[in-house]
Amino acid sequence: MSETVAHDAKASEVVEQYLETIYNMGMEGDVVIGARLAEKFGVAPPTVTETLKRMVRDGYVEMDSRRQVTLTPKGVTYAEGVLRRHRLTERFLVDMLGMQWHQVHEEACRLEHYISGAVEERVVASLGQPTTCPHGNPIPGSVPDARNYLKDHDAIRLLLAPPGQPMRLLLVSEVVEDEEAIIHYLHDRGIVPGTQLSLVSGPPQPDESDAVLALADGSHLTIPARVAYALWVVAV
Repeated sequence: MSETVAHDAKASEVVEQYLETIYNMGMEGDVVIGARLAEKFGVAPPTVTETLKRMVRDGYVEMDSRRQVTLTPKGVTYAEGVLRRHRLTERFLVDMLGMQWHQVHEEACRLEHYISGAVEERVVASLGQPTTCPHGNPIPGSVPDARNYLKDHDAIRLLLAPPGQPMRLLLVSEVVEDEEAIIHYLHDRGIVPGTQLSLVSGPPQPDESDAVLALADGSHLTIPARVAYALWVVAV
């Protein structure tokens, strides 16, 4: 396994959660600030500030004059190690244990901290070198450049797709994967990675009203704009 995904045992599980989230938000082109992290984790802003201060001290992140947070090379290495174990665990739970794709995120969150390098190698071999998790997100170390995976595939958010343009669902945003209601919502409607669909109409912002989709079978589906914003698609 590449050193870029090595595990640093010194960080706490809280720090690992922050690193994963900062990495994923950066991969999706979002600006990372303390307020967004506080909203994401459901904690008070001072709690986020203290955690970020420790992460700056330990060399995992940097903060600029506008308080925007970015990962250092050390932070990227650590985040990719955690995400690799997480996504491999999800793949194992689905492919080997037969769990459904919408059931595995929380289980993987619990298990990812306890997977050794030896177990990781056996999982990779048993699964046939998988490159993505069941939600479509890249497995660091198994794709050429996980951080630029969306750019490399010319992926865009479904909410921003040209109306009527046939698209294929590439992945579900990792930033919302732990919002169980959204994953179940997609599962119940048969919207999974690989689904072909198109945007019929939708608002320009994820917090406004609903979006209407056309599926490959000719049916139409109305979904919250926020859900459409969480879906990354590529042109068919």
